[in-house]
Formats: sequence, structure tokens, C-alpha cells
Amino acid sequence: MMKPIAVLLLTTTLLACGDGPNQRTTAPNIDSTATPAPLNGPQVVHLKEGGRMEGMMRDGKREGSWISYRADGGLWSRSTYVNGLEEGATEVYHPGGRLYYTGQYQAGVPIGEWVFFGLLGEEVKRVQYDSTGAVIR
Repeated sequence: MMKPIAVLLLTTTLLACGDGPNQRTTAPNIDSTATPAPLNGPQVVHLKEGGRMEGMMRDGKREGSWISYRADGGLWSRSTYVNGLEEGATEVYHPGGRLYYTGQYQAGVPIGEWVFFGLLGEEVKRVQYDSTGAVIR
């Protein structure tokens, strides 16, 4: 059970220390063991790694605030969805609770400045996206 978590943490750490702004900031798709949920109302999606995601569904799409937790209960991420697409601020956290990165989405597309932080809270890099999600610096 710890092996998938270790692989995920290693992968995200390597991405944060990557070779510059050519990498995407969107989180990878997460496998879950969830059974089909109702189309509307509160949801708890249990992840294979032992964590969970919580939020609301409307007409089968994510809506409003969604929060993800690690298997140990620690905060993993916070995002807001409108009609199934990420919208507005998003925050992703390192194990232990320090901020890993923060940025903005518009209709599911990363826009503006995204800031990445190391395990000790130090700023590692900044990436700027245009309105189409293309890296501009």
C-alpha cells in the first residue's frame, strides 16, 4: 500500500524539480475504487492508495469545492469546479502539509502564474500560462 504512495510522491517531487516551465501542472488522473455514484449530491471517492476525495456532483459533474486527502488523513489538494471543470484557485500540498503548488484555472485550463514550493516551504519556481494554457515563461 505504501509503494503506490511512494511512487506518487517521488513523481511529484521530480516534476517540481523538473527542467523548467515546459511541464504541465495539472494533476494526473487518479484511479479510484469508487462505485458509480449518484448524479447529484455529496460524494466521497475512495482512492486505491487509501486516500479520498470529497465534493458535490450536479448532473454527473463535479461542482463547487472538492478536497482530497491522503491515506493518513492529511490534506492533499483543494480545487473548485464549475460544470465539471476546474475553475479558480487550486492548491496542492506536500505530505506533511506544506504547500506544493498553487495556481488558477479557467474552464479547466491553467492560466496566470503558478508557484511551486519545495518540501521546506521554499519557492522552487514560477510558471506563467496564457489564456489558452500554453506556457509563456
